[in-house]
Amino acid sequence: SLGAMGAAQWTGRWMTRPHSLLDVKNFTSVDEWVKTLPRGCKRTLKKATPESQNFTVATKLIRGGHPAPHSSYAHFRCVVQHEVRLLSNMYGASTGAFVNALAEAISRYIGTTRMAGSIREYRDAERDRVIGFAHEVAKARTIRGQWFYCDDDAAKRYVWFHSV
Repeated sequence: SLGAMGAAQWTGRWMTRPHSLLDVKNFTSVDEWVKTLPRGCKRTLKKATPESQNFTVATKLIRGGHPAPHSSYAHFRCVVQHEVRLLSNMYGASTGAFVNALAEAISRYIGTTRMAGSIREYRDAERDRVIGFAHEVAKARTIRGQWFYCDDDAAKRYVWFHSV
């Protein structure tokens, strides 16, 4: 619990995860937005291709009345690995951090498999193994995205930048 009125959050006992908001009102295309980025960011985005990073990507729609396309052990494993790595980096490796990460992973996995939208599934091109996925939900002019990487190697393949 965050306590009364979220006290644990504003007293520093609970850290929220970083979030970003991008106002896109003044952009008519992704290319127009990319032109505003610093040179280093543009270089990074150019590296984020399936050919150069040896991954495949498939967009899969989440349809009502059907199992979510990411309701599999491989995707659950990806979320657990993502959360364990993230929370152990934030709080240190310990049994408590692992249990907290596992609880968070179960919650996030259940949440992501019950939301509408679509996923972009990233797989290693050689082993055909899930290395990460991005889940996007769009409503009106707002898009909410969340990303999960299976391991550090997957995070270094620029799949986040590709999904952007």
